[in-house]
Amino acid sequence: MTTNNPIEVARETLKQLSLRKLLPTPENFEHVYNELTQTPTVRENRLANQLLRALESQASSTVQSQLAISRLQQAIEENRWEQVPQLAIDCMSESVQKTQLTRSWGVLIQELIRCWDLRQPDLPQHFKESALQRMTLNYGNRPEELNLKLSALLDNWAGPPSQRESHAEAQEAAPETPVRLTSPSGPPEPLDNSWATWQHALAYALKHGLEPRLLHQPEMLDGLDKLIDDLEQLQGSLELDAYLPRLRSFMIQLELQSQQEGRLVSCLASLLKLMLENIAELNPSDSYLVGQVTSLQEVLSHEPLSMQQLYLLETNLREVIRKQGTLQHTLDEATNSMRALLDRFISRLALMTDTTDEFHGKISRHSQRLKETQDVTELNTIIAELVDDTAEMQQGLHTSRDELVSAREQVEAAERRIHDLELALETASTKVKEDQLTGAYNRRGLAEHFQREISRSERSHNPLCVALLDVDNFKQLNDRYGHLAGDDALIYLVDVIRGSIRPSDVVSRFGGEEFVLLMPDTDMQEAMETLRRLQRDLTKTFFLANNDRLVITFSAGVAEWHLGEHDIDVIERADQAMYQAKLAGKNQVCSAEDPLREALKGGG
Repeated sequence: MTTNNPIEVARETLKQLSLRKLLPTPENFEHVYNELTQTPTVRENRLANQLLRALESQASSTVQSQLAISRLQQAIEENRWEQVPQLAIDCMSESVQKTQLTRSWGVLIQELIRCWDLRQPDLPQHFKESALQRMTLNYGNRPEELNLKLSALLDNWAGPPSQRESHAEAQEAAPETPVRLTSPSGPPEPLDNSWATWQHALAYALKHGLEPRLLHQPEMLDGLDKLIDDLEQLQGSLELDAYLPRLRSFMIQLELQSQQEGRLVSCLASLLKLMLENIAELNPSDSYLVGQVTSLQEVLSHEPLSMQQLYLLETNLREVIRKQGTLQHTLDEATNSMRALLDRFISRLALMTDTTDEFHGKISRHSQRLKETQDVTELNTIIAELVDDTAEMQQGLHTSRDELVSAREQVEAAERRIHDLELALETASTKVKEDQLTGAYNRRGLAEHFQREISRSERSHNPLCVALLDVDNFKQLNDRYGHLAGDDALIYLVDVIRGSIRPSDVVSRFGGEEFVLLMPDTDMQEAMETLRRLQRDLTKTFFLANNDRLVITFSAGVAEWHLGEHDIDVIERADQAMYQAKLAGKNQVCSAEDPLREALKGGG
């Protein structure tokens, strides 16, 4: 091809792939592209390189082993493939020869047990234990060296005291280079020396693992700093033996402090529960305040408390308190306006009363003058004054009537406003009873409806059934499509349930992907049929998750309330039946009632 434009070459490469009926894989594209540009193809032999890296990882540090690896690498680079198999075998042979153990592990362990149980005055048990701990720490990742060092240590322990090296264990297990520690303020650098690596890792863990928990405890923080400083100065086994009890004592103090904090949190929670109970008892008629108190009590009843629950409750309560504060302020304004109107009404009535008394007085005086006068001119004057007083009285009555009608209209408008505000305030309070995600009732709302329906069933002797639903394979849906898709699936399920049940039925979210369906005036057979109808309705439509059409199913257990039974007991029986539905293959409905009892009721 004459052109050197990469775009033209790429376009021609795609045409050639199509003409030659080759798959558009990277290898085919590279081959055709290099052919068009007349570029020699240099292809890496991946299998040979992987073999070389594997043998290098297993090779020992001997001269023979390194020489065999160099020969194999040179043969691969020069493409002398006929020599590669034999050179690879030579490398493995060198590695196998190097890994020959001084003693077999079985014999070594038997000897270790014998020497451990052997009582020797010059070798106390704690000295043996310390030597073994240091040896496993230094050579635990190098089995051949551990075998060699452990064999030498056991030979030293088994020998006569006169021929035993006084500090052989320390010499075998001690690091060959001086210990140097840097400040644990930053992440430790990997060191070749196991002792130094261990010291640095422990200092780093103490610094960054415990220090943030002790910021408000200066005494323990000073003790931690002292432990870290002393750790940097450790040089041998004797200093380590003296350091470990101090570290253990500090950890015990930290555990006691954690237990004390746990008890403090528990006491504060108990005090808060008592305070909330007292507030609810002092204000039983304040529905929105009782709703907030009940929500706090519901959260405090969950143990252990999680920060996510507390943050969610705080957010919801802040929003409810803000709405209730606005509505309460408007309600107070409407109440004050109505009070002002009533004051005005009363004042006007008092004025009308005074005006009427004054008018009666004038009429009496005019009547007396009429009886006493004999003059026609004066009679005309009296009649004119009487007409004026009557007209003035009539005008005052009309004015008062108009003002009273206006006041009545304003009072009626204020009453309607107050009623609307009370409804809005009640609606804001009921939001505390709803699940924020699905809009179904939460546990508090379920408890209120459950107690109401139990009381009604006790009076009417009508059946009351409860179903516990659990979404099938919900964890797999979350893992594959994400938690947002899982939330949408729960919202979709609640919408389908609401569209299929009666207005008197109650659906609530019990927790996670579990829902409780409360069905008053419904016997067991009708409840089972309702659940099966819900399952059929779910299979008629698809739930879309990332453009994938899914069928949401659930397993359910149904229980019927019996006289004297608590709501939590009924839900517990429904939960056991739901578990049986899961075992039966999912997308099933099981009854929690005794089959014999159901048969007798059906026969009766």
